[in-house]
Amino acid sequence: MRNILKGSLRGHVCEDCIEVISDVEVLFYLPYRNETPANSTSNIKETFHLVLKEEVKQREKLLIGKAMTDKNGNFEFEINEQYLRADLDIDFICGTVPPKPPKPKRDEILQFHITTISVYEELAKQVQSQNYRWEYNIAYKWWCYIRGHFFDAWVICGHLMNCRTNEPIANAKVTAMDADFLTDDNLGSATTDSYGHFRIDYSSADFKKTFLSPWINIETDPSFLSFQSGPDVYFKAELSGTKLVDETKADARKNVGYCLCVNLCSEISVTDPGETFPSAWTGIGSKFSSSYGTSAPDFDAEGYASSDKNVLFSTIKLTGQAALRSAAGNPIEYRFSVSDVTLPNDDANNPPLAGFTKIVGLYPNLFVPGVVSKLIRKVYSPILNQISVYSDQSDFDAEGWFDVNHAIERALVNAGLTPADLALYNIIEEDTLIAMNTAALTTAADVPNIFSAGQPIPPTNEIGVEKFAIRFEIREVINKAANQFNNINGGKILNSVIMNNNPIYRRLAIKELEETTLCDPISGLVTAKYTLYHPYLASGKLHLNSNSLTINRDIADGVIDNTTLVKRIKDDSVLNTPPDNLTRCTYSLKLYSSTRKHNGEDGDSDGGSPLEQLFFYDV
Repeated sequence: MRNILKGSLRGHVCEDCIEVISDVEVLFYLPYRNETPANSTSNIKETFHLVLKEEVKQREKLLIGKAMTDKNGNFEFEINEQYLRADLDIDFICGTVPPKPPKPKRDEILQFHITTISVYEELAKQVQSQNYRWEYNIAYKWWCYIRGHFFDAWVICGHLMNCRTNEPIANAKVTAMDADFLTDDNLGSATTDSYGHFRIDYSSADFKKTFLSPWINIETDPSFLSFQSGPDVYFKAELSGTKLVDETKADARKNVGYCLCVNLCSEISVTDPGETFPSAWTGIGSKFSSSYGTSAPDFDAEGYASSDKNVLFSTIKLTGQAALRSAAGNPIEYRFSVSDVTLPNDDANNPPLAGFTKIVGLYPNLFVPGVVSKLIRKVYSPILNQISVYSDQSDFDAEGWFDVNHAIERALVNAGLTPADLALYNIIEEDTLIAMNTAALTTAADVPNIFSAGQPIPPTNEIGVEKFAIRFEIREVINKAANQFNNINGGKILNSVIMNNNPIYRRLAIKELEETTLCDPISGLVTAKYTLYHPYLASGKLHLNSNSLTINRDIADGVIDNTTLVKRIKDDSVLNTPPDNLTRCTYSLKLYSSTRKHNGEDGDSDGGSPLEQLFFYDV
């Protein structure tokens, strides 16, 4: 009977990231220095080592055979009967590592001693179980060192999960970047599998690129005064155009080694249509929460958003999460409504429910269509792999309840599918429950265009504060035809939200030009006149520069440094101190400004370029 020793070789990249060691030569020796299996297995750190030329020469006569690992890292070796009671040393010659980079940088053969085994014990285990195979996993410290030091093979193994549920996110594209002082390097990208696992292989050439590459390569560490050899790695991840992870170089893991093991998580949910989870309104856009509190994104008691005291304008996205169905399998619906009656956000009471009469989907122009979710195929398909789900007026019933199930079914039908095909897709929660147009609520009149530069805005023409309360409701639909519903705990009211859609009122002039003509050169004292007004002014300044840029400065009394200031008006702002402050040249005077208006994604400045006044100064 033939005595076949079956075995396999694997290497740890991370604890849960193991790769097969294929196409390498396995060597079998009679024991060297009379090591016993017990000693070798209990002292793996001392046993596993690089075999030097001197040791190879000393053990030449002890070699009894060789085998090759296949594509799965498996090998088989026939043992002569005279060695059935012997112990064998096992080595391997490492000529390559996954994913098959070039040959080692050194010319000599790389031979590593693994361990010593008892032939009799291993064959006995194979007799007891036909599926048994001796397996050796090289510890990640050794295997990563071999990969990186000898083959310049660097690797990143990781998982992408949902931060809240810890469920894996499949089919996402993960990109690894190296933060550099000059230009960040793209180390590579990979797609997550059904377990959220991804792997990115790269070499040092990928993070040592410079503007002179490929002639000169070097790692340009952002902390260039303390040069280190490893890359500083940060990650981006996206799924069907939705950003899941958006790290920056500030998040970089500094000077990583040959193997990097990471766990990334995303707040964006990627769920099966049948999953149930708590539904809630949690924010406005990506910047603000929808709650009163002291954290930076929260609303304060008065109704200002975030610690920057922003006010809402334009179209805002009301964000959060909503399951398609309840635990009982019934559809979920939700709605948003607005009241003109408000209370401070720190008040334990809420405004009267009867006042929430401006319902999104019913009140004119309050609803804004937009993407509320995306469908992504569970198994990739080149056709209809991704379907965007848009909200539509038809998704609201007569009372303003929004049915996202209806929106999804409409998206499937429009794509040429049927509602039953939803089972083929996962849902990417876009976080947007609904979008709302604040301009449909605000009514304050703009400042009339009748006031000149330097002229005050009368109190009767100033813009008043407009506050609103926003309510979120959610319900389980038991039988809509029979008007049977179950209101779900999870609705909420934000007592006070300040909104504004008025532009800044800005006027700018040069006093000396107004006294002559706008085309005449001027000399001597130069005086600016300006009017800058908005109830939520954030900044404003005057800036003067000459055509030659020898003069390039802010005008001190035109700078607003107090966010509570709502207006800046002056008719005698001196730009120079004659006779030697300004030289003969053309000058540009600009009035810059911005407000604290914000839509939860982007802030509003002054709605356009700064006001500019040109003049020619003649000494």
